[in-house]
Amino acid sequence: MQWLSQWLVDHLLLGVLVLTRLSMVLLALQTIGTAIPKRIAVLLAISITAVVLPSVAAQPSVTAPAISGLPDLLIAVAHEALIGLLIGATIQLIITGIQMSGEIISSTGGMQLGQSTDPDTGQQIPTMSRLVGLLVTAVMLASGGHRLILDALMESFRQMPPGQVVIGDSMIDLIIDQLTAGMIAGIQVAAPVVAALLLTNLITGLISRTIPQINVLAIGLSVNALALLVVTALTIGSVGLIFEDELSRAAERLAQIW
Repeated sequence: MQWLSQWLVDHLLLGVLVLTRLSMVLLALQTIGTAIPKRIAVLLAISITAVVLPSVAAQPSVTAPAISGLPDLLIAVAHEALIGLLIGATIQLIITGIQMSGEIISSTGGMQLGQSTDPDTGQQIPTMSRLVGLLVTAVMLASGGHRLILDALMESFRQMPPGQVVIGDSMIDLIIDQLTAGMIAGIQVAAPVVAALLLTNLITGLISRTIPQINVLAIGLSVNALALLVVTALTIGSVGLIFEDELSRAAERLAQIW
């Protein structure tokens, strides 16, 4: 046990930096981080750090960070936090962008009153948006997305060891690209439903011009709700396909950054 205690003392600073990067990944992934209690999240971060620390410390490129004082330590921790936030935000922006499709569908179909509380932000969001967010999370866990995130984290440790982080403009470009990709993915998911709703509105308008005696408002709302539910049920599977595609692209972009 003495050698283990000595090893932990020698790698204490390295463990703090690894824990910081890993914790920021979990913090940036609000979809996962807010779904579990805080104590469990802290225990999970410490457990994963204990598992990956020996492999990180054994890498030839990893050396003891040159920390001469508290300012250097704070700078090193801040750099690790930025890298962790970059990895987590890259994935979270895709989830948020696809979740935006639920808001587009709800606003187009006139279902803004059907809202629920989002535990990620504590705000009221459309129920359809919440449904899409839960579906994306389930697809990510079922398709091994959590393993892909861990692979990206371990690759960052290999290419950019703790204490040797360099912040570049390419990281800012990655965030902008992921924000754009997330919005495009959300529009792709919502496009079939929005097109169907616009078509039903056009048909309802033609009926109202042909038969003015019909209560267009009552009929239009019913037809819109029916079209929304039917088309959403037929196209909801595209959420998983689009998310898997964007997730693999995000992993490739992260690999290019390192």
